[in-house]
Amino acid sequence: MTTMPVKAKRPLGRKLALAALCVAVAAAGTLAYFLLREDEATTPEFPGDHHVIVYLERDIDDSVLEQVEAALRDHPLTEEVQFESQAEAFEQFQDTFADQPDILDSVDADTLPSAFRVKLTDADRSEEFIQEFADVEGIYEVSDLMGAYRYWVPACIEFEEEGIGPAEDDTESVLYEIQQACSSFGFDL
Repeated sequence: MTTMPVKAKRPLGRKLALAALCVAVAAAGTLAYFLLREDEATTPEFPGDHHVIVYLERDIDDSVLEQVEAALRDHPLTEEVQFESQAEAFEQFQDTFADQPDILDSVDADTLPSAFRVKLTDADRSEEFIQEFADVEGIYEVSDLMGAYRYWVPACIEFEEEGIGPAEDDTESVLYEIQQACSSFGFDL
């Protein structure tokens, strides 16, 4: 008769101690990586002049427009407010997409809304600011440029360090879209 070797069972306490040791080593390694990497790769400064864009309804009444502007200017997080008319928005759009005629042909000046571009005193509180204006009469949408920046910049840094970018003449892939987002924040993929 042959006997089969039997694995010795480890006590639960020993298993938990081993798991805790593995987690601690992983955490220490991750912390060391980021502390050492801090000198190499720092997050660049936000490149824009405005942290939030408040898009207005197209048929906004002048009195409502004035109320929205006053509320934006009086808000404690507001440092600067700049109005952008539909015509100015269209000019900006044309400059941005000058090398993409298909996109330019799909939009006219009446399509784009007028807006307020807002610079905040504390850009890290952009979400709080947006929540306060999200449901205000006359406001169509509030766009968080800081939120987009916080979302995209880690990927942009990683892609730039790894040399990842779309193929030449690629205008339809997801990687091309990522390149466009990253280039708006000053990265060259």
